[in-house]
Amino acid sequence: MFQFSTHPGAITVSDGIQTAFAYLQVSWRRWLPVVGVIAVCSFVMYAIIGTVDTRNLTTVDNYTGAVVLNQEAFNKYMTSAAATGLVIGLLGLVGAWVYNATAIAGLRNRPLTVSFVVNRGLLTLVAGIVIGLAIFAAAIVWVIILVVVPPVGLLLLLAAVPGFIYLVIRLVFYSLAIFDGFGPIAGLQESWRLSQGSVLRLFGWGLMAALISLGFSFLGGLVNVPLSLAGLQPVGQALSTAVGSTASVFTVFLMAVLYESQRARRDPSLYQFTPAPGYPGPYPSGPGPYPAGPYPSAPGPYPSAPGPYPSAQGPSWPGYPPAYPPAYPPAYPPAAPPSQGGGIPGWVNPNAGPSWPGYPPAYPSAPTAWGSDPNAAPAWKSSEAGEPPAPGPKPTDPPTGQPTDPPTGQPTDPPASTPGA
Repeated sequence: MFQFSTHPGAITVSDGIQTAFAYLQVSWRRWLPVVGVIAVCSFVMYAIIGTVDTRNLTTVDNYTGAVVLNQEAFNKYMTSAAATGLVIGLLGLVGAWVYNATAIAGLRNRPLTVSFVVNRGLLTLVAGIVIGLAIFAAAIVWVIILVVVPPVGLLLLLAAVPGFIYLVIRLVFYSLAIFDGFGPIAGLQESWRLSQGSVLRLFGWGLMAALISLGFSFLGGLVNVPLSLAGLQPVGQALSTAVGSTASVFTVFLMAVLYESQRARRDPSLYQFTPAPGYPGPYPSGPGPYPAGPYPSAPGPYPSAPGPYPSAQGPSWPGYPPAYPPAYPPAYPPAAPPSQGGGIPGWVNPNAGPSWPGYPPAYPSAPTAWGSDPNAAPAWKSSEAGEPPAPGPKPTDPPTGQPTDPPTGQPTDPPASTPGA
């Protein structure tokens, strides 16, 4: 399995190269047999082509002196070349499946089985067909625009190169994502998600991978040229193919390291660390190796706080008022008449508490005449200023029982006005 010396989310391209080379060494039992089979098939096919004398492809006409194509020799050569290219291409495709499966197996500590390689490989083929159809449709649209509006078509042609590079970068992970369990369309979407906001980083890693592959190709050329000059072209081609296939293995492993690094950045919970706002870190982490997956998806979204929290004060209904009311006052005394001997019918004690629950509005301050008891009945004016009324019921008229006129000293109704006054 892959051994990360630092956290995948904070890994650099130099760390990624070291990790890819280390896994290339420890997993040789998985990828080297495939490279060997491709090299042997290349040797066989080039040995067959080598029996065709390319000098017989053309002849010189004796009458005109013109060079004439030898159609029979040419057909034989093209048939052999097409068969060789088809076989090597199919082997290269299956080899790419094995390399991607080996990379994911190393990341997730999974077994590498034939059914897993074939099933996932066929799904990557479907995704490749979808990408090819999209590019073909875009090419048709471009041709139509070029015919109708040539200047716009030429501008689109100039923009096609950076656009194609951008598209390759955004979809670079689709094969690894499909081998990691995604479907064809979901794999394309996952690659697009992981590469979002990291185009420059992926471009730098891809450029480094291209330079390393170029170094492998140069090494393959150094092996092939001397052997071909010595008449051992099939051997030279086989060795060159083996070197090129090894470069493909390394490129896939390097992209697998980058794939896991982008997953750790986009889904921090996979490696149990919390990113700071805006990322990228680096974040401190202990030395590897880190445990392999498969990793569960992030359980989020997480609440900002586990509340609501109960409060020791305030009402029990939901929500908190901006300020809590003061403590409840003591129970209000029941309404009482102004005297023990009876009172005015219909009189209500204004200081009695309301019968409904809740807080009454602010109570008026008690008049000075009330005294110290705020719940006492008000003092009634008597006929003399400052003299309380005599205790007992008010005098009434004997026949009717109704109260009589107020006592002397109380104001009476004003006199009726006389006409002309």
